[in-house]
Amino acid sequence: MNGLNSYIINYQGVKTKDRVGKSVFFKILAVLIAILVLIIILISVFSLISSGENSSNFINHEIKNGESLWSIASQYYNKSDVDLRKVIYKIKKINNIDSAVINPGRELIIPLNY
Repeated sequence: MNGLNSYIINYQGVKTKDRVGKSVFFKILAVLIAILVLIIILISVFSLISSGENSSNFINHEIKNGESLWSIASQYYNKSDVDLRKVIYKIKKINNIDSAVINPGRELIIPLNY
C-alpha cells in the first residue's frame, strides 16, 4: 500500500504542476492578446484622427437666390486651375447632395483645398 500511496501522491503532484503551468501559460497568453487588441485599437483611433479633415480646409457657404453649384464652385476656385466638375462632385459628396438642384438658405460645406 505504501507504494501505491506514493504513486498516487507523485502522480497527483505532477498533474498539479501541469495544471499550474498551463494556467500560467493561458494567463500570459490572455494578457498578450489583450495588449495586442489594445494596440490595434489605439493605432486605428490615431490614424482616424490624423487622417481626418481639418476644419480650416472648409468654409460654410449659405446658398442665395439664383446660385448654382457651378457659380458657387467658381467663386472659390479658378476655372483654369482645377476642373470645376471634380470640385462640384466633391461638394455634392461632402454635403450628401444627389442632384444639381439646391435650395436657397441651405448651408453648404465647401472644401478649400482641392
